[in-house]
Amino acid sequence: MDHNIITLFLVVASALGTHEVANVAHADDSFPFLHHFADRDMKGRNLGQTALADLTGDGKLDFITGVQRGDIFWYEYHAPNDWSRHRLGRQSPSDVGGAALDVNGDGRMDFITGGAWYENPGHPTHQEFVRHVFDPDLNYVHDLIIGDIDGDGLPDVVTMGDQRNNPHNAVRWYKIPGNPHELWTYIIIGGPTHAGISLGDIDRDGDLDVIRSNIWLENQRQGKTWSIHTMTEPWGAESPPFAVNATRTATIDLNEDGRLDVIICDNENSNSKIAWLEAPEDPRQGDWTVHHFPRNDEIPRGALHSLQLADFDNNGRLDIFTAEMEEFPGGRPPRWFIWENLGKGELREHVVLDANLGGHEAVVGDVDGDGDIDICSKPWNASHGNALGGKSHFSYLENRILVRNPLQQRQ
Repeated sequence: MDHNIITLFLVVASALGTHEVANVAHADDSFPFLHHFADRDMKGRNLGQTALADLTGDGKLDFITGVQRGDIFWYEYHAPNDWSRHRLGRQSPSDVGGAALDVNGDGRMDFITGGAWYENPGHPTHQEFVRHVFDPDLNYVHDLIIGDIDGDGLPDVVTMGDQRNNPHNAVRWYKIPGNPHELWTYIIIGGPTHAGISLGDIDRDGDLDVIRSNIWLENQRQGKTWSIHTMTEPWGAESPPFAVNATRTATIDLNEDGRLDVIICDNENSNSKIAWLEAPEDPRQGDWTVHHFPRNDEIPRGALHSLQLADFDNNGRLDIFTAEMEEFPGGRPPRWFIWENLGKGELREHVVLDANLGGHEAVVGDVDGDGDIDICSKPWNASHGNALGGKSHFSYLENRILVRNPLQQRQ
C-alpha cells in the first residue's frame, strides 16, 4: 500500500472520530496489531511513569502514567476501545520512572515513583491511592526497576535520576522494610546517566547485576559492593548534555550460547541506533561485540525511548519492541517496530504501526486476556504535526496474532 494513501486514511479516520487508526497493511503480516485510541486528548505534558498492572483485581491489566512531578493517572480497561481514566495520586516526585508492586503485601498492586509509593486503597475507582514518602530527597528519577538485589527472595527497588550533579540521583537500590511506611535504606551502586538501567545476571554467579548504558556493575556481597565493567564506548547523541549515553537497555541470551547479552538503543537522539552487545566468555574482561539491528531502510530513526522484550508472535522466542518519539523525531513521521527473533542472534525488522503517532516508555502485557502480548504507550510531549493535530494520546495496540492464526495458542 502506498505510504501517502496510508497517511491520508489515518488523517481522515482521526477526523471522523473512529477509535481505530488502522491495522496498517504490510507485505508481511507476522505481527498483526490493531490500533485503538484509549484516549485521544490526554491532558498534561511531560508524561512518563508508565506501568501495566491489575489495580482493581478483575484479572485485566490497567495502564498507569503520570505527569513529571505532577498528577498520576490510571486507565481502567473495559474493552480495546473503552477505557476509563482515574486519578491515582498527586505530587509525584518522579521524572519518568515508575513501577507497579504490591509494596505492603496486602494482595493489591501499589505504585512506586521517585521517592514515594502510592498505596492501593482497595477501591481505586472511587478513591485515590495513599501517598507515602520513603526518601524525601529522591526526586527527578528517570529509571526505576524492581528486582531481588540481595538474594533474599523479596523485591528491591533500583533507581537512577537524570540530574548528574545531585548525589541523591546516583544508581542506588532500596531495601523495602517490614513496615514500608518507614523510610527505606539504600546502597549506592554507581554514578548516573540520564537513562539506561536494567538488570540481569551477567556474570552467571546467581545474583542480579545492573546494566547502566555502556557499562555493567557487578553485584558483590549481596548488593553491598559493586565493580564497574565497560562493554562499549558511550552511546547517545553528543548534545544536549543529558543525551550523552542516554539509552534504554535490556538483557537476553539472544544468540543462545548461555550468556546474557544486552540490547541497547539511543533514547534522546534524532539519529538513533539499536544493537545487541554480545557477551564474551568472561564478561568482566573480554571484549563485547556490537551487532547493529537489521533495517529495512536507511531513514534516520527518531529517539527510541521504549524498549520491551516479549514473545509477540507466540513462538517461544522473545522479540524486541521499540518506538520512535514525537519529540526528537527522525527523518520521517514516527513508527513503532518489532524485531522478530529468528534464533541464534538473527533478527528481522517489522513496522507494526505507521500512523504519525509516537511512543514513549511503552509497556507490554496481555491486556485483554486473550493469550497474546499487547502494547500500550503515549508520547512524552505530542508533536503539533502528529495525526491528531498536536493532541496527546494513549495508544493501545491490540495483538491479533491468535485471531489471525489460532494454532499459535500455546498450552
